[in-house]
Amino acid sequence: MNAHELLTALGIYAGTFVVAAISSILPFVAIDVFLVGVALVAPPWALPAVVALAAAGQVVGKLPIYFASRGVAALNGPHRARLERVRRWIARWAHAPRTLLFASAVLGIPPFSIVATAAGVLGIGTRAFAVLVFTGRGLRFAALVAVVGLR
Repeated sequence: MNAHELLTALGIYAGTFVVAAISSILPFVAIDVFLVGVALVAPPWALPAVVALAAAGQVVGKLPIYFASRGVAALNGPHRARLERVRRWIARWAHAPRTLLFASAVLGIPPFSIVATAAGVLGIGTRAFAVLVFTGRGLRFAALVAVVGLR
């Protein structure tokens, strides 16, 4: 199914949410490219909702990965001591993991998939994770849609 068929079947809003959720799991599905296409054909009044739904889809798609990484961090095993050293090292900068997660959500550097996965291991709370990812991705997508609107 291509993007046009998906949007025809689900509509612009549900289609955006689904593509965003899928793209947060499968890196070869590019939400940025999809949003450029949507921004080119959608009426301007629909774009704020599209941006919000894309950001929400990214959160929903990343949450299972986040919870899995939290579960791995709770396991005892040969890498436990190394993980604890990394946590103590990062704890010296109280907000560093959250700042890194937010910056990565907005900029994509360092790769957002890696940082979002590490967020669970680094002990970022679920609520903070969801808020930071939603806000960061929302800013990224709003900027992208705004640039497309300048055409």
